Amino acid sequence: MQRWIIAGVVLLVLTFGAGFVGIKIYKQNRPHPVWVPLPVNPELSGDKKLQFSKELKQKLGEHQNLLTLSKDLKLAEKWKLASDEEAANLVAARLFVKVGEADTPNGTKIPSINIGVNGKAKDKEISNEIALRLFSDVRKMLGIDQDP
Repeated sequence: MQRWIIAGVVLLVLTFGAGFVGIKIYKQNRPHPVWVPLPVNPELSGDKKLQFSKELKQKLGEHQNLLTLSKDLKLAEKWKLASDEEAANLVAARLFVKVGEADTPNGTKIPSINIGVNGKAKDKEISNEIALRLFSDVRKMLGIDQDP
């Protein structure tokens, strides 16, 4: 009888352990988009915001810009890819520019254009670096002074 109890306890521990590992792996591979909001004039029409976001995505999605970004952030090394070309293509596939809203410190919402990348939860640090770098490129394009 004691053997059956021990076998049952071992089976129970292994089942819960496998479930825990499975849930952890599942959570790490869930989608985790990261973006930086660029506030826009609230009086701007929806069509103009959409047009501006499309132009911005086109400029950010240029292969040379993405290749420079990939080299600067050493994405090929971090993602274990063969070349910076592959990393630039992967960033191009993950890049998004959307019209949306941003929260302000006082709790209100303002219209914004969200610039970011889609990624997995386990790569959120890399996605955050890419989004911030894309935002600094946007600031250069628009001629906005960089924060010290």
